[in-house]
Amino acid sequence: MNPTDKRSIQTFSLQAEQGLAVELLDYGATLRSIRVPTEQGYVEALLNYPDVQDYLRDPFFLGSTVGRYAGRIDGGKFELNGELYLLDRNDPVHGHCLHGGAGGFHSRFWAVDEDPRSSAVAFRLESPDGDQGFPGNLTVTVRYSLVSDLCLQIDYFAESDADTVINLTNHAYFNLNGDHSHIGDHQVWINSELYLPMGGNMLPTGNIANVKGTVFDFRSKAPLGERMDSSAPQLELAGGFDHFFMLNKAMKYPAIAASLASPETGIRLKFYSSRPGVQFYTGNHLEGPFPRHSGLCLEFQNAPNAPNTEGFPSPLLKAGHLWHRQLVMEFERT
Repeated sequence: MNPTDKRSIQTFSLQAEQGLAVELLDYGATLRSIRVPTEQGYVEALLNYPDVQDYLRDPFFLGSTVGRYAGRIDGGKFELNGELYLLDRNDPVHGHCLHGGAGGFHSRFWAVDEDPRSSAVAFRLESPDGDQGFPGNLTVTVRYSLVSDLCLQIDYFAESDADTVINLTNHAYFNLNGDHSHIGDHQVWINSELYLPMGGNMLPTGNIANVKGTVFDFRSKAPLGERMDSSAPQLELAGGFDHFFMLNKAMKYPAIAASLASPETGIRLKFYSSRPGVQFYTGNHLEGPFPRHSGLCLEFQNAPNAPNTEGFPSPLLKAGHLWHRQLVMEFERT
């Protein structure tokens, strides 16, 4: 954010007649709130700040649209078409570019297109050539829409006038208990047989590992707490889960990619994604108003550091090509 920008954050609402109540912010094209109706009343599914102006100082990327490149890029640099690009190195510990840089999309006021005739709100951002070090004049649109009473869809569009890399995602923290309790009781399922082990620099090592026989095997629903209590070196390294899972290639979108469930509230959430994988993060560095491990993220995206790693799905966006990806969140009540 430009520190001289004194604008106030604006809120926008989507309300299904007998279903979800969603609140959005123009700052960061942020998904602030999803309230799920139950027999006991509405349950808040996301961690959020009571005062929207607190998002101006948020260090956790709560619910924001992350870009240009979600995750870490090694040393804040990559090469494209024979040219080296130097990015903002905003990771204070390892010197990487994290979530697109300190001035990434999470910290911008987006233009808004609200159509009162439909249950949708679209946010648009113009990112100039050289923004945080990335090439190309990039136009991005993020569209939130209620496609049924209990179903929220996010569409991402991007187009550049020069070859560039792109990796947009949403950084919402889920707690289906409706509070700030530990997420250990949540049941997690991920449609993945492969994950990326991390090195001490919090980047994928470049190896691709099978989940079978490890704490990373979420192909059967499992209480998260049992896994998080493990002494597995990868979990000790990250303080919990902060790993990229490669979704099964046999999965044809819109097949289910992952799911969460809360035994406490009976709410289940299914995710459908057109992305190659998901970064699963268990809120290992939350603090202050949000206790550690009080929320979890399922960030559907490309792999961290893919611009520098052969064998990972390519994040390349060719000049003049329209990039479109989609995420659908479908809630159920038991």
